[in-house]
Amino acid sequence: RSLISAFSTNAAHFHSEDGDGYKFLSDMIAKVDKLNPQVSSRMSGELIQWKRYSKARGDLMKGELRRLVDMKPISDDLFEVMSRGLK
Repeated sequence: RSLISAFSTNAAHFHSEDGDGYKFLSDMIAKVDKLNPQVSSRMSGELIQWKRYSKARGDLMKGELRRLVDMKPISDDLFEVMSRGLK
């Protein structure tokens, strides 16, 4: 968890224009959700802050949020955080 969280604070790589940083984080959240839903929901904090960024980056972040919400199965904890983040 701490390694992934550290990555999400590295602005140059996490906020790359192609969205790979957001995809990487959402892939990790999806994997962790199967093992520990509470941790996965805490890891999603950076993605739900999409309104703070440019429209292009915000749209990429929202795309990853939608991908996680549509994931089957998804824990109740993660679904709640992702759904709130999309509002």
